Amino acid sequence: MEPLLAILLKLGDIGLILVGFGLVVFIHELGHFIAAKWAGVRVLAFSLGFGPPIVTYRKGLGFRRKSTEDEYKRWMVLKADGAAAVDSFMSPTEYRLNALPLGGYVKMLGQDDADPGYRSSETDSYNVVPIWKRMIIISAGVTMNMAMAAILYVAVFMAGLETEAPVVGDVIEQSPASIAIAERADELGIEEQGLQPGDTIVSMNGRQPASFNDIQLGSAMARADTEMEIQVERPGFDQPIRFTLTPEKSELGLLSIGIMPSFTNQIIEPTSNRIAELVRQAMARSGLEGVPLGARLVAIDGKPVTRPSEFTHRITHAMGEPVELAFESSDGTGVIKTVTPWPVLDVETVRIAGQERQVQSVLGLTPVMQVGQLDPDTSKGYEQGLREGDIFVRLGSASYPNGARGPAEVSAQSGGTIDATVLREGQLVELNLEVSRQGLIGFTIDWKNEHTIIAQSPVIGAPDAITSLRPGSRVLSVNGNEVASFADITRQLQRSVAAGIADIRFEVALPLKGAGTESQTREVVVSLSEDQVQHLTDMQWDLPMVANFFAPEMTVLKATGPLNAISMGLHETERVMRTTYLTFIRLFQGSISPKNLNGPVGIVHTGTLIADRGAIWLLFFFALVNINLAVVNFLPIPITDGGHMIFLIWEQITGKPVSIAVQNAATLAGLVLIVSVFLFVTYNDISRLLGL
Repeated sequence: MEPLLAILLKLGDIGLILVGFGLVVFIHELGHFIAAKWAGVRVLAFSLGFGPPIVTYRKGLGFRRKSTEDEYKRWMVLKADGAAAVDSFMSPTEYRLNALPLGGYVKMLGQDDADPGYRSSETDSYNVVPIWKRMIIISAGVTMNMAMAAILYVAVFMAGLETEAPVVGDVIEQSPASIAIAERADELGIEEQGLQPGDTIVSMNGRQPASFNDIQLGSAMARADTEMEIQVERPGFDQPIRFTLTPEKSELGLLSIGIMPSFTNQIIEPTSNRIAELVRQAMARSGLEGVPLGARLVAIDGKPVTRPSEFTHRITHAMGEPVELAFESSDGTGVIKTVTPWPVLDVETVRIAGQERQVQSVLGLTPVMQVGQLDPDTSKGYEQGLREGDIFVRLGSASYPNGARGPAEVSAQSGGTIDATVLREGQLVELNLEVSRQGLIGFTIDWKNEHTIIAQSPVIGAPDAITSLRPGSRVLSVNGNEVASFADITRQLQRSVAAGIADIRFEVALPLKGAGTESQTREVVVSLSEDQVQHLTDMQWDLPMVANFFAPEMTVLKATGPLNAISMGLHETERVMRTTYLTFIRLFQGSISPKNLNGPVGIVHTGTLIADRGAIWLLFFFALVNINLAVVNFLPIPITDGGHMIFLIWEQITGKPVSIAVQNAATLAGLVLIVSVFLFVTYNDISRLLGL
């Protein structure tokens, strides 16, 4: 629910985005209107929105709260009776602002989308003017949107657009970017494989990315199972380094090469007090309480750093040992914090009740699901008796469920109730929990797993899984060293194999039998195989903080002058158009999932996020909206401008219009298609906002 609440708190931004959409539609319809006037076609209505009118205006009659059509017709009757002066001040065009601001239209004499058979014999009728003029009228809307986008881009590039630089930050393990081999690596003296943090990507299949967003789009728009050539500039090398790799689908369902944007070593300093407080709270939970916003991370364990990615490998090889972080604020004040890294556990995909879910594990062992943070004022789970730190001993039909099985059990009881038993401060607590229609109880899972109770079963298919620990057993120590979390278990396992110890002694407390009972302890010895030892040796560690604590590495896209701004604006317009059309191609090819599409709700949500970045980014966003409207509106779908253009081309070739029956059928099919797509993308938008 948090994203939806965030939108509700930004009603001003939502209003601004809706006004912007109205202006985009106005520009589109203005194109049709101007072209129709130029072609000598009588325009009956110029409308923003659909549904009943809120206010109308007609020259000669002024403003009204309802349509002036009937009044206008009465004046025309007077004209027919000889009142010649009537036409000198009475306009045939009514300007309307309608109740549903979701589009707009220009109504012309002799043309009606809802009635393809509508015709008029008047000399200023749409269906009477030459076909080439009608083509200009139909295409004028998208032309205006494209022109407006180009103008906005010119304004943006004259002012300068600050955006994420096309620089590699972290490289995801086993991703295409991590395993690619540089061409002529031996000759250039390159020992490590893959792209490296700090690399600047200067070319992707011959196109130069101007920002990190261009890199993401270039990867997502690539043809599936097709190699991509990437050239990077790397510090210490006097020539670009060339890689050939094949993008793969990420968890989001989009093709990706597997890199993250680069961040500076400076903590972000939000301008919004609300966001700044949220950042402080998150930093406090990560052990960085007291570090001022805007401070720079200057050293880790006494060694200088300039960007977060530089010390990743130091954390990885520290085997979870605490590290010392030195920060320096703008006034020279220093702050030193000691934090404990968290293991990068294996993430396995398991199929439960027909659904794919992900679960974290170490050598196949996964912790029992635990309740994370709960807000007593807003959490439904808290109202039903759950408390932060509760460990699920039973949930529905599952005993000791892990982070995949537990949510699956809850989802299966959508709209009903589910029985649960939780372990709280050594006592078993019985609960009956209501499940919403969305399959939610109202709590978050503690993914840090601050306990050591083994879940119901190892992860099926996990590499080198340990299978000898009973479900519900609490691990007390590993090779004589006490453990309090799965991070501790991982740390002790990795220390053991580093010391050459392959026989691991687990001291475990057996599962509780009931309230008031005491757990029995036993020792379980596990002899690790060579593969298990190697698996533990290769495990990595991360600092317990999110990358968003640090300001991203930025670049400014700014023109050197008006002509350069025009060139950049036209180039960006062409690039976005090409990307939009390519999106539809990739949808049909299957490399992009329809679930990745945004509808009106998702676009408004994106707009509210972009509004936080300032006026220049908002202009950039509306330039993008103009182009997307132009592209979508000119697709060859009946009732869109593109569909009308197809009919006109047919009429031009054959010398006669498409039959009314065909037009009616095509219009109905186009309407069904558009409504279906609208409902689908809107459902996706709302599901994402609600976190479903």
